[in-house]
Amino acid sequence: MDYNVKTGILLATYFNTREFNDLMYESAKPHMIDDIKSVIEADPTLPQYIDGNLTFRFLPDYKILLKYRFVCNDENEAEAESFSKSCVEDIRTELEEKGYRIERINCTAKEMDMKWLDELEDMVFPKNPSL
Repeated sequence: MDYNVKTGILLATYFNTREFNDLMYESAKPHMIDDIKSVIEADPTLPQYIDGNLTFRFLPDYKILLKYRFVCNDENEAEAESFSKSCVEDIRTELEEKGYRIERINCTAKEMDMKWLDELEDMVFPKNPSL
């Protein structure tokens, strides 16, 4: 079955508030996004399963919530969620090397609506062909 897995990753940035102020944090946000994107894009597996855009939300306490849709074919929802989480775990070290620690990974899978494909197949390959 095909699954859409809504994936959310909470990242700590360890932004140094003693040395830098909030204005510097604001100007660093695009660099943080680029850092995280570069780690994801360099991974041999994860980018193949991401459908659509990465969404970055900057939270209080200098944390980032990254959200995206992970699309895969798996046996059931639990396995699809596990696969998505496993792909995130595969980039944990690279993210930490750039200064981003994964605090939480949330994956919620739902079966993709493939009714349109069934209808298309019925049109192309009718169940009761009239001869």
